Amino acid sequence: MKYLISTAFIILSIMANSVFAVTLTDSYVREEIKKQIINDNKKYTDAELQVIIASMPFKTITVADGKIKFEVSSNFDKFVPRDIKKVYIYSNGHLEKEFIVSVRTLAYKYVLCARTQLDREALLSNANVVPKRMEVSSNIDFVLTQGMLKNRQIVTKKWFREGEILDKRFVKIKPDVERNAQVQIYVKSNGVLISLTGTALDEGMVGDYINILNKSYNKKYKGRVIGENKVLISI
Repeated sequence: MKYLISTAFIILSIMANSVFAVTLTDSYVREEIKKQIINDNKKYTDAELQVIIASMPFKTITVADGKIKFEVSSNFDKFVPRDIKKVYIYSNGHLEKEFIVSVRTLAYKYVLCARTQLDREALLSNANVVPKRMEVSSNIDFVLTQGMLKNRQIVTKKWFREGEILDKRFVKIKPDVERNAQVQIYVKSNGVLISLTGTALDEGMVGDYINILNKSYNKKYKGRVIGENKVLISI
């Protein structure tokens, strides 16, 4: 009799455990990890992301039944293309499992590429560059986009082959006023505007203050760049 009671208790225990437990497949967990990684990376980039998980440490995993939550952590507070992630699985707020996975994250973005071969000191324009959807995870912080080209003069600092992604590190924004350039000086004094010519002693973009030399009066002025080779001086 005691044997029958013990056997029944064991069977009931097994049944109870099976009722209050859930088995998760590796494919399901893999997809949940991918979703978490993509969501976490939204604060670092607006690129379209594809996550590749090298392998999972299990085929199936059993956790307590309840509200399942996944948490993925990293040692990096930025976008990284290759990383080891730590994964936590919770059920009703209780930690059930934890493990690590090797992850590769690909980033796709429409970036500027050389439409033709670009020589050093080439001025970028729609004639010699073209936006293309490219995988840029290895240099995501240095790509140029179409919006960056708008209202800016950008020149290359190196030779680019046809189809190559343009890299910020190898281009420079051409200033509105270049050093030693002849500039038009507008002197504003008591509501009167006087126009002179001078030589820029510094380079600058619109809004910057630079030093100007007027050779006629052999005098230096400091003025604000208001356009291409145009400087306003208020006295």
